[in-house]
Amino acid sequence: MNSNRWKSITRSEYAWEQDALDFIKERFPDREPYRAWANFEFIADDGGINEVDLLVLTPRGFFLVEIKSRPGVLAGDAGTWTWITEGRRLTTDNPLIGANRKAKKLISLLKKQKSARKTRLPFLEALVFCSAPDLDCKLTGNARFRVCLRDRKATGDKPERPGVMAAIEHRKCAGLKDHPGGVIDRPMAKILTRAMESAGIRESQRKRRVGVYLLGEIIAEGPGYQDWRAVHAAISSVERRIRIYTVRKTASSEERAMIERAASREFQLLEPLQHPGVLRTYDLTEHELGPAIIFEHFPNAMRLDLYLAERGASLGPDQRLSFLRQIGETIDHAHRQRVVHRALSPQSVLVIEPEDHLPKIKVFNWQTGYRDASTGGLSMNVTATEHVEQLVEDAGTAYMAPEALNPSEDGGGEHLDVFSLGAIAFHLFANRPPAAHALELSEKLRAEGALRISSVINGAVEPLQFMIQYSTLADVSGRIETVADFLEYLDEVENDLTTPDELKETVDDPTQAQAGDRLAGGFLVEKRLGSGASSMGFLVKRGDETCILKIALDPDHNDRLREEAEVLRRLRHSRVVEYIDTVDVGDRVGILMRALTRRLKGDKKVVETLRQWLHNEGRLQLDLLQRFGEDLLSAVNHLEEKGVNHRDIKPDNLAVANVGTGDRLHLVLFDFSDRKST
Repeated sequence: MNSNRWKSITRSEYAWEQDALDFIKERFPDREPYRAWANFEFIADDGGINEVDLLVLTPRGFFLVEIKSRPGVLAGDAGTWTWITEGRRLTTDNPLIGANRKAKKLISLLKKQKSARKTRLPFLEALVFCSAPDLDCKLTGNARFRVCLRDRKATGDKPERPGVMAAIEHRKCAGLKDHPGGVIDRPMAKILTRAMESAGIRESQRKRRVGVYLLGEIIAEGPGYQDWRAVHAAISSVERRIRIYTVRKTASSEERAMIERAASREFQLLEPLQHPGVLRTYDLTEHELGPAIIFEHFPNAMRLDLYLAERGASLGPDQRLSFLRQIGETIDHAHRQRVVHRALSPQSVLVIEPEDHLPKIKVFNWQTGYRDASTGGLSMNVTATEHVEQLVEDAGTAYMAPEALNPSEDGGGEHLDVFSLGAIAFHLFANRPPAAHALELSEKLRAEGALRISSVINGAVEPLQFMIQYSTLADVSGRIETVADFLEYLDEVENDLTTPDELKETVDDPTQAQAGDRLAGGFLVEKRLGSGASSMGFLVKRGDETCILKIALDPDHNDRLREEAEVLRRLRHSRVVEYIDTVDVGDRVGILMRALTRRLKGDKKVVETLRQWLHNEGRLQLDLLQRFGEDLLSAVNHLEEKGVNHRDIKPDNLAVANVGTGDRLHLVLFDFSDRKST
């Protein structure tokens, strides 16, 4: 074939991809105006790097071909695909979505080239070539649009099957119109060839670097950023997820500043936000394309929306509740650090080990969030962006509070994330998104006032209906106010959806324990109290005594818990949480402490922090203000006498409790995880 008609910019390093390219090349006509460019990359106007498997020009169209060669069975819909290969399932976004995005960027770049400015270029259409010879493609309807298999002649009992060659030569492919968008002849082929030469089309750069890391493939893309898998240049076993915030080549100084602020905002929010449910960040650095954040990476992780598309129908109540509980406790921890996510959705949650029965999660995509340090503390303020819609994909906006997308209405606050939790709960239990995008969500809220799970599933328990409805009210004044309150309602949902018969005698992983579960050591869980960077708290019963049990999140944190227990053992004061014992809970160390509860009417008791008290009761009366002040000073004096520096005294670490047999409320200091002894 004439080398001018088929240009292999880079030979593929993947045998399956090269085989697919060879299949087309061997059948590609060697005449005008046919042209093909294989394996190249370009930098689009938005500053992002885009890799193209194949670009072809024929008399019947101009096509960008995305190659997918996974064998087995392929099923799915217009949004997500599921591949089943040798019994293993893999769910991904429909690759046509990314190919379409790539095609729009490429044609926009070509139109700006000098050779193409005075002519009308043909429409560039995306195709997906599923090249595995024996693939069983079960895609139907619009999910099958512009998806090509290998062309096959009639043999034996197998009929003729038009494939990728029929699509590019004769437009025989579902989803393609009968006629191409524009004139394609020899002069047009020359114009496009010159445009490609001047557009900076280049070989795929497999050895790009960000600091000491070599970039591999793109694993995710979003508005203004690309996430790459990266490997340490000297230690190949160390992998990272690197997010590059891309800046358009023609970006104004204002646009450039917005992108740089988004990267800086995400890093500043996450650096102090150490929690097992938050995707950890290591560094913020620079790359030629824009600022880059280095994250921890989990090779097997998948987004929650993709996980639900693949397995949602088969999940049990315990799995749905576990996801919601983990996300809620992670966001509750963030709120205690004055950080609001603002754009929480299944697209911003990673499922770490999808094959586990109760997988762990990591929340990411904090670029639209903010930190309010106006209430005090050492953390610096991180302001919220006014450009939310430019930093969140359409599908993600279906989970956002309506006021979050309206700068004139968004005064900030926990209620933004409460709404998102309610919308995620709707998806988890209805097994469908609440809406396709923000506009559809807005129409639903205008008609019904809130999301109602009873409208899509029969027999939803009343606590679940209440929790979802009142966390997603369009009217903020009636909405559940805090994530802590949301978790209280989730306790009621769990009580209705689980029964003691369904619970194990002893829970293997204490971090997954719920009310009614029994932990190693004979502790019966009454309530989860939330988690921090290294531990998780429970209200438990041991015999007839109600206590607080603080457990290491994993054995790596056992020494830290032992050190905290040793400090607590030295402290004996009525305004400091009372240490009882250091215990083993399976392979985790636990600290057993006297319960800090406030008595309500009847026999009901609650565990309540000063932050929760102030939120619920408002400003302190003078007598409480004096008493609480005296309590705090008394506790701090005792710490000073014992040579202990707490280092994290704040409303979240002060319990409002009845001390002794009296009814008077007092402050009691707890959580010595950041203490320093002198």
